[in-house]
Amino acid sequence: MEQQAFKDVVEEAILALPQDMKAVLRIVEDPDLADEHRALAAGALLHVLAASNAIPGMRGILAYVDDVIVLRLALERLVRDAPDVMARHAEAEPELFEPLAEQMGTVRAYLGELLTVLDRAVDGLPELTHEGHGATACALDPDASTWLYDAVHAALVDELELDEDDVERALRSLGDIRRPLEMRLAR
Repeated sequence: MEQQAFKDVVEEAILALPQDMKAVLRIVEDPDLADEHRALAAGALLHVLAASNAIPGMRGILAYVDDVIVLRLALERLVRDAPDVMARHAEAEPELFEPLAEQMGTVRAYLGELLTVLDRAVDGLPELTHEGHGATACALDPDASTWLYDAVHAALVDELELDEDDVERALRSLGDIRRPLEMRLAR
């Protein structure tokens, strides 16, 4: 039951990733959000763009599993640390924010302590770089911010047009993520 609920959450999140990335891009661009929070959001986008897997060995669609979880962990932190500003984003993007607590409850129930590995990835998001662009610069510098906007939109066109059947088929191997997480956690 837990594994099926986890699979359902991950499948929904992967299919929603293009819309979620656009929503996070709007968070990065929000001048009412503190700089460190904007850098966290930018780092979450760089994590997806860089295909830097917090779960080693995942390829293809399974490589997006850590992306959608890391993105949601970052959003949870933003909601916790900047509730007033994030309430506006939640109102504008209910399809992302309304199920967030329940989705992450399902993720926590399935992964348990293995989620620590992905939490550590979130800790490093503000320092993340991709193609010479750092998360903090993407949040604060107009040129880097434009680059991030362009990079996200290029990824949406070039990489993230995912077919539901392909996602469902790939997620049949979703249980394969546990072993690499266990190995990372043991380090």
